[in-house]
Amino acid sequence: MAPHLYQYMRMFGAFEGAAVYARAKYRRQEMRLNIPGLRGSLALRGGTSDRSTFQKVFLEGEYDFDLGFAPRLIVDGGANVGYASVYFAHRFPDALVLAVEPEPGNFRLLTSNTEAYPNIRRFNHALWPRHACLSLENPSGNADAFFVQEAADQTVPQGVSTISIQELLDQAGGESIDLLKLDVEGAEKELFEDEAAPVWIARTRAVIVELHDRFRPGCTQTVERALAGYRFRRTERGESLLFLHDPTA
Repeated sequence: MAPHLYQYMRMFGAFEGAAVYARAKYRRQEMRLNIPGLRGSLALRGGTSDRSTFQKVFLEGEYDFDLGFAPRLIVDGGANVGYASVYFAHRFPDALVLAVEPEPGNFRLLTSNTEAYPNIRRFNHALWPRHACLSLENPSGNADAFFVQEAADQTVPQGVSTISIQELLDQAGGESIDLLKLDVEGAEKELFEDEAAPVWIARTRAVIVELHDRFRPGCTQTVERALAGYRFRRTERGESLLFLHDPTA
């Protein structure tokens, strides 16, 4: 049996699951999925990386970490089309989820996919440590592989608007982040090496991050160095790392 086909059949039933699997993999068109237990439906662009992202979140359980507590404030940096945001909002219904995504096409689906969840707020920005002129790049052509980089000429009209982690905290009226999820295609390096990073790191209980040294060499070293000394315990699941604050460490 093809990889993931059985998981689709378990979620949607044998016949519907096989049909969903085939449409998601081979048909390059937008479809709507009704996930058992979730509110509303989710949009997925067949034949794109939406499929692998959907599988990672809902079939492979990449974010099914045991945090040991129920988060109240979650930041989803690099929210893409909103699958992780929906997962967190469903799993933690009392949490406020701040979903941040810079790419317009992804943000359109993010808005549609999360409209049934009033505890999700959406931000069409790039998560960045400061206000800057950014360009949006996607050399691979995948819908989940957009990354931002700072333009050399800061007088050029800004192509991608930015928001910082501190600004998100201020807008949410929060004092701390219970869960910070980052899948920002290499921007984690800039976020964690920023001189202001210790301020929000000290106020964060858990970080789930996918590292992208292939885009920005040194991401892993930068993140690990920034978190050192803050009593985080590291766990891996799939492509994601969980750094969970452990006062006893």
